Amino acid sequence: MKIQNDTLRILLWVTVFTGLIYSILELKRLSDIEHSMEDIHSVPACDTIPADTICEDTIIVIDDITKIEVFATMYHPVLGQCDDTPDITADQTRIPNIDSCSHLNWIAVSQDLLWFNDGPIRYGDTVYVEAGHKTGYYIVRDAMNRRFRNKIDFLESVGTEAYRYTDAKLYINS
Repeated sequence: MKIQNDTLRILLWVTVFTGLIYSILELKRLSDIEHSMEDIHSVPACDTIPADTICEDTIIVIDDITKIEVFATMYHPVLGQCDDTPDITADQTRIPNIDSCSHLNWIAVSQDLLWFNDGPIRYGDTVYVEAGHKTGYYIVRDAMNRRFRNKIDFLESVGTEAYRYTDAKLYINS
């Protein structure tokens, strides 16, 4: 009995000291992280940009970008404008809420623009669109009916007022 009590006491103290040592090492590690973060924050971000650089809010054009003139409209994910599963896009992505989906920045493209018809776009590609108030980056998730050519549709929440752009531009990384 005495041996068991001594063994238990030793195990208890070993556990306590191990925990103390681990805590001290963890505090040291956290302190090192805080010091390295202070070093990062003390470096001004402007030092990497030459003083004579003018920064503008423009598109960065890369050499291998394809620009396509398109007709742009919008659609709601409802039966009258889609197939019998309006909440599922052509790439099988489910629209989480048809009443609030404009923020997803998803588009449908005409089938002539898709890779399986020798077009430059695949489902999941991110493209840049210049189209008035809808200018920005979009993910290609859906396809339009075969009758359309050089056209895109912005996915909009049910209830969004209709709009269109006859001179939109679609930029695709080739």
